[in-house]
Amino acid sequence: MNDPTISLAGHEYLKQLKSSQRNYRDPAYRPGRPPEFETTSAPVKLVAYYLPQFHPIPENDAWWGKGFTEWTNVTRARPQFPGHYQPHLPADLGFYDLRNEQVIEQQVNLAKSYGISGFCIYHYWFGGKRLLEGPLEVLYRRKDIDFNFCLCWANENWTRRWDGHEAEVLIGQDHSPENDVRYIDDALRYMDDPRYIRIDGRPVLIVYRPGILPDVQATIERWRKRAQESLGTDLFLVYAMTFGLSEHPATLGFDAAVQFPPHNINAHEITQTVTPFSSSYNGHVYDYGRLVSGARGLLASFDFPVIPTVFPSWDNTARRGDQGHCFIGSGPSGYASWLAEAALHAVDKPVGGGSFVFINAWNEWAEGAHLEPDQKYGHAFLRKSAEVLKPYLPLRSTSGKKMGPPQARAVLAPTDSEAQTQVAKIIHAFYPDTLHELLSGLPEGARNDVFITIPDEPSPALLSVIAKHLKDPHIYFYPNWGRDIRPFLGVLRAVHAHGYRYFVKLHTKKSTHRANGDAWRASLVGPLVASLRDRQLELFLDKNPEVALVASSDNIQDGTTFMGSAMNVAWLRRLCAEFELRFDEETFNFVAGSMFAGRVSSFLPIANYPYLSSAFEEEDGQLDGTLAHALERFFGLFIEARGEAIAGIEMRHGHPVFERHVNESGINYNYAMAYPRRIGAR
Repeated sequence: MNDPTISLAGHEYLKQLKSSQRNYRDPAYRPGRPPEFETTSAPVKLVAYYLPQFHPIPENDAWWGKGFTEWTNVTRARPQFPGHYQPHLPADLGFYDLRNEQVIEQQVNLAKSYGISGFCIYHYWFGGKRLLEGPLEVLYRRKDIDFNFCLCWANENWTRRWDGHEAEVLIGQDHSPENDVRYIDDALRYMDDPRYIRIDGRPVLIVYRPGILPDVQATIERWRKRAQESLGTDLFLVYAMTFGLSEHPATLGFDAAVQFPPHNINAHEITQTVTPFSSSYNGHVYDYGRLVSGARGLLASFDFPVIPTVFPSWDNTARRGDQGHCFIGSGPSGYASWLAEAALHAVDKPVGGGSFVFINAWNEWAEGAHLEPDQKYGHAFLRKSAEVLKPYLPLRSTSGKKMGPPQARAVLAPTDSEAQTQVAKIIHAFYPDTLHELLSGLPEGARNDVFITIPDEPSPALLSVIAKHLKDPHIYFYPNWGRDIRPFLGVLRAVHAHGYRYFVKLHTKKSTHRANGDAWRASLVGPLVASLRDRQLELFLDKNPEVALVASSDNIQDGTTFMGSAMNVAWLRRLCAEFELRFDEETFNFVAGSMFAGRVSSFLPIANYPYLSSAFEEEDGQLDGTLAHALERFFGLFIEARGEAIAGIEMRHGHPVFERHVNESGINYNYAMAYPRRIGAR
């Protein structure tokens, strides 16, 4: 009774349960806020799998007890080890009943508002017996519900695997030539609906387990013939990559394959790293983060048409209890990274002329795989879904009425603002300690002509540092949005209006995710600050009119080698399209860390572009993949595309030496991992 180990485990278990109670909100929680831009015209179409088992049916009453629905499994879930997120509890839609048609309307409206273009509904058909068909029938009958859909035939036996008795068949499949025809006749009646999803102009049908069809090619042939007779068109048949099946679709008679994670993925097991609450735990635990990092390589390995699929999270312990499997470390940011990889693949390697990404799932609550809002994360996953679509849309369509350069919330400008030099110092200040370090290092003659951007609700400590070091700076208050890049673009216009020809852009970078973050900041700031002594930077730019960008030589990197995330590629493609740049070069140079000097006139076209301001994502601690990260790279690309040059500053014996930059760093860069990509299609 007094075993301290048991006591500790008990306290941890209670703590875990408390964190899963209603109204608990993770730091990544986001309330409902659909995007202000229209997502329907995006070339990438997001389709979410839809589970209809959220209403009672007589069969489930008999097998599992009266009133059984998927919520029965969901609410009995318990955490199996410290840090295990269970139970998943619904938020906005509650514990709904799909017999209520208003619920389906709400689901559709919610999905559409965040860029989900359709549902792939599981179709349960057993030798003429249909189960859980109610929601599908409602959607088919209600033509006023403007939402696309298609079917995935769940063509396996139903067993008691949820409670561990997998050998006990509840209702079985009878695959035969006669049932092939009976099944497709039942499915075809939904495919004449104009809302039914088509690829290559043909209705899509997904088969969950093609491997258990006795003669899959004969089945496919019957289906295609029947579709021609009934609809006057062929089908677009897709097999789900489940239970190890991963071969060219044509060998089976299909047109394409669709990923179906967690099946057939390179999952990294970390069960040994967790300590279960119960000795009876016999499940498996996998690392979601490793799954995301390997997504690009897995997609690239396919030499046949594959529709990529992602899941926001996955955990079937609600069904399987201490025998269940789960992925830990999932969250909105990781999901967004994976979805971005899938979207880029879908655009670069379209299937049947279309760029589709499937999501597992809209409402698989008992598998922890749901876009529907829960108590812990709210609308965070939905908001990330829309965010991934943004770079695939023209900025004009995403800016709405918010046109024009970034505007400061407030400005404090000196009454006598006559320029003392030709170089404006633009500093984005967020951290008081690093701002103190930066300003202390400025040469005495360089403390004039300072334009400083700070959060619109700055800390007293930040204001104190500014007052201590600067006399009459120009202070601009910006919301914490768009990193240091958005404020820079806004202030650059003011710098131009004051008549400055050149600028130095600095910010109080900390890079707390890196052990060498302080060293990185020093390598960026040091050469630029040194170049301000005795007007060396100004004189260099005066003498070299072809140079438009200057930075520490150590931090000028190859853009292809250090491209980073899929979102960087998507955003760079968008920016090239917006500025009508045709990028045919093998690579380009950019300044990693976004601290550099330059000509105001060379950067002004970017600052003046009217549709950039509202395109920046909300600040969410992103380490890569935002518009700000893409612009960091685009600055160098833009300068070189204009025929202008980039120069480096190298410190020699404590003195700055300017040189025309030649990138010889390869992949050896101390402050970032090489992640090669090209802006063009892979």
